[in-house]
Amino acid sequence: MAITIAGSGIVSANIADNQNLGIENFVPRGLILSPDTDAYHDIAISVGGVRDVTNTVNMSLAAILTKRIDAAWAVGDNNGGLDGTESSTGTQDASTMYYIWLIKRSDTGVVDALFSESATGPTMPTNYDYKRLIGAVLTDSSANIRVFYQTGNEFLYAQQPSFIDIEDSTMTNNSFETGVLSVPPFSTAHVTILAYNTTGTIYEAVYVQDNRDALGAGGAYTGSSVQLTTTEVVGSGGKISTTVDGSSQIRYAMWENGGGTGYVYVVTRGFTMHTRSSP
Repeated sequence: MAITIAGSGIVSANIADNQNLGIENFVPRGLILSPDTDAYHDIAISVGGVRDVTNTVNMSLAAILTKRIDAAWAVGDNNGGLDGTESSTGTQDASTMYYIWLIKRSDTGVVDALFSESATGPTMPTNYDYKRLIGAVLTDSSANIRVFYQTGNEFLYAQQPSFIDIEDSTMTNNSFETGVLSVPPFSTAHVTILAYNTTGTIYEAVYVQDNRDALGAGGAYTGSSVQLTTTEVVGSGGKISTTVDGSSQIRYAMWENGGGTGYVYVVTRGFTMHTRSSP
């Protein structure tokens, strides 16, 4: 197609459809993940398509593709999906984030998918030379996939009650501490913060921020902290969202106006995965 710049009289050179059109090509169309019949081990990927990470080729599924996390990778629907990054080949690890990659081989055009413990470099099957990260799932202590649902780029854990990533009963007043959340690196974590003090007449506030926010290093009042609550009750809580760093870390702090012992709990509800719509 040709592109004309309005009012300039300039007509660009012809550009093939879906080729070299910039970052918009990275946005997936479809490719929504969902638990399959065996919800603890199988993931179904909906019909859809996207460009590979180098913005070189289109990758698409014309039919739903189901991959198993409890078997080594094999091409095709309802077959294994593990790429070999697991501790024991063909057996998924417990309490581990698995990243789901759409993959393609250029010689035959076959598109498939795999589970990898790497968010940046999966172990590719022979002859597969294109890839794109499209989602992530978390296994629990029994190595089962935590049941989830996806809307767009947002993944929310469906199992109740949710799980606690941070349980801190040794808070130092007005001092940031670091914790790791069960979300992919550089994502936006959606969490519930629970805080309480042993003295019911104490005003308290909890602050949460991205661990990269060095401006907050001096105390809870500095930097771009998010204040959860300030209240005169023994316990309080609320839902917030915050980005995490490359190690899935946040920083959190509690301020209280005197006395008592502060407790902070961070319950992970899910995440928004920005890498689905950017390189």
